[in-house]
Amino acid sequence: ADAPRTPLLRDLVRAVDDNGSLVVIHTTAGAAQVVASTFDRAHLPEVLGTIAGDDTIFVALALGVTTAKLARRLRDVLSV
Repeated sequence: ADAPRTPLLRDLVRAVDDNGSLVVIHTTAGAAQVVASTFDRAHLPEVLGTIAGDDTIFVALALGVTTAKLARRLRDVLSV
């Protein structure tokens, strides 16, 4: 599956960071659940699932995926 590519997501996502264990997506206030749901429905093979708060999403990676690779892909797709 391809990462979702919509202008709406680009407007809602502020930054994508990683720490070697998790990828964290920072969104505008109140947008994390919408963005996380969009990624969950996209069924990206690199993503096991997401946990969303108000403006932050933790991304759990599938086995064998590096956080740096996924974070880079998300930054490219979202232009952040």
